[in-house]
Amino acid sequence: MIIAITGANGFVGSNLCKHFLAKGYEVKALIRKTASTASLPASAKVFLLNYDDKQHMGEILKDCDVLVHNAGKTKARTHYEMLKANCGITEDLISVLNTLQKPLHFIYISSQAVAGPVTGNNPLSEENPPNPISCYGKSKLAAETVIQAKCRTPWTIVRPCSVYGCGDRDFLSLFKMVKSGLAVQIGKQDKLLNMIHVSELAEFLELCVVNPQAKGQIFAASDGKIYTQREVVLTIAKVLNKKPLRIVIPLWLAKQFFYTGHLIGLVSKRAVVLNREKMKEILADGWLSSPQKAQALLNWNPEANLTKHLKETAECYQKLGWL
Repeated sequence: MIIAITGANGFVGSNLCKHFLAKGYEVKALIRKTASTASLPASAKVFLLNYDDKQHMGEILKDCDVLVHNAGKTKARTHYEMLKANCGITEDLISVLNTLQKPLHFIYISSQAVAGPVTGNNPLSEENPPNPISCYGKSKLAAETVIQAKCRTPWTIVRPCSVYGCGDRDFLSLFKMVKSGLAVQIGKQDKLLNMIHVSELAEFLELCVVNPQAKGQIFAASDGKIYTQREVVLTIAKVLNKKPLRIVIPLWLAKQFFYTGHLIGLVSKRAVVLNREKMKEILADGWLSSPQKAQALLNWNPEANLTKHLKETAECYQKLGWL
């Protein structure tokens, strides 16, 4: 079986390549011509993808059995830029897939941001109406809508929660903060969230590849557990052998940081992590999704082990010289 993966050079994409190659699949790693191949395994077949050249994309994909569309943006300077990256490219890919003589299985990696945050501790199911609160979530929902309306080849949409693991830079800042001896929390409320290690996400996607029941479905992807922010931080402290000082930042002060970051982004004309859109997601009450649908249709039942996976992540950071 031939599996093509877009955004194969990134954190999630490179780990997916490694997983599927280890399981005996033939992998086509699809990257832009400016992307680095440093994180890709040597056995992956690398293809430079030009999303503006549909004939070229068709040639690359014509013999594939599965396309995992992982490429996209999590931050951008404008809503239009985000929409173009996450929805526009998806629509271009679909127009190519619809012309292929051999139908392939299109698996789209969306986001929990599409479902939106929860109030209280009741996880959302895939049947709940989407409620994205950020440009990122709205752009992912737009892509999902295009897939359901226009894709004539079998498709599956996967909405992962927070993904962590070797090579991830988003959680790296949290590890660095704890290593420096601090445990910063925004607001007094200890919020609830889901987590999924990148190796678990790869296993989840493989279930979507091999199980026909995955076609035409939307799945929330997590390790099946509910965590508190404090629990995650304390577990990181444990694996780093640290006892950090807990600091609670008032909501009003945190908002000033985000507004300042947003202003810096506007002035410098570049995408920044701290902005008003990210503020909406971070200050939300909680992010929980139910694993019941994946459990029923895919037999998804991982042995969630936060301590083990965070320890492996810390060791990877240290090996890479990042921590």
